[in-house]
Amino acid sequence: MNDRSIYKRIRHKIILMTPSYKTINRDMYFSWKGLILAPLPIPFLFGLIFTISNPGRSPLFGFLFFFIIGSIISYGVTIFMFLPCLFLISIFTSLTAWLTGLVGIILGNIAYILISWESYVTSGVDSGPPAGTFQNYLIQHLFEWDFWFIISAGLITALLFWFLSNQSILKNNQSGFNNISSS
Repeated sequence: MNDRSIYKRIRHKIILMTPSYKTINRDMYFSWKGLILAPLPIPFLFGLIFTISNPGRSPLFGFLFFFIIGSIISYGVTIFMFLPCLFLISIFTSLTAWLTGLVGIILGNIAYILISWESYVTSGVDSGPPAGTFQNYLIQHLFEWDFWFIISAGLITALLFWFLSNQSILKNNQSGFNNISSS
C-alpha cells in the first residue's frame, strides 16, 4: 500500500485582502484510517465499563448494545462536528497536535451540553422537564464521571485522528532528522 492511497492532503488557498493579494496555502491532512479508527476506542471503553459494572444475563449483548450506542455518538460527533471544525480552522492556521486536542476538548464540552440537555428535559416527573432550571442542573452534575469521560473522549479522539492522519508526515520528518544527525 502506498501513502497516496491512504493519506490525502486537502489543499486550499486563501486570498488575503491586502494590496498585494497574497495567497496562503494551508494543509489539512485527512486519512480514512484516521476517520475509521480514531472514534473506536472510546465506545469500546464505554461498552466495557458498563458491561463490567452490570454484566446482566448476557454480557456480550450488553457490551454490543453500549458499544453501538457509543459508536453512534462518537462517529456522529467526529463526522458532523469535528471534521468540519478542523477544516475551518485549517483555513486560518496550520493544524498542530495541541490545536487539534483543544478542538476535541471544546467539542467534547458541546457534546456534553447536548447530552445533558436531553437528560435534563427527560428527568422530571413522567419524563417531563424538572422544576429547576438547566443552569442549576448543569451546576449539580458538572463534576460527575460523565462530564470528565466525554471531555477526555473528545481529547483522545481528536489526538488519535491527528496522529493517524499525520502518520506518514511524522515518519518522513523522523527519518529526515535521523539522516541529518547521522551525517
